[in-house]
Amino acid sequence: MIGRSAPLDRSYVGQTETGAACLSAPRRERSYLSLKLDDPSFNVTPRAVLLEG
Repeated sequence: MIGRSAPLDRSYVGQTETGAACLSAPRRERSYLSLKLDDPSFNVTPRAVLLEG
């Protein structure tokens, strides 16, 4: 079983990790991926929620 906070996928630029996607499951809603990009060149850390359509 995969833990809720364990990254399911990671994003890379070359060999440098720049972000991670984690599975989230709110109580009454369907699960979704929470993506956070963390790169020192960004002024703000972008975050996104990825839902299946």
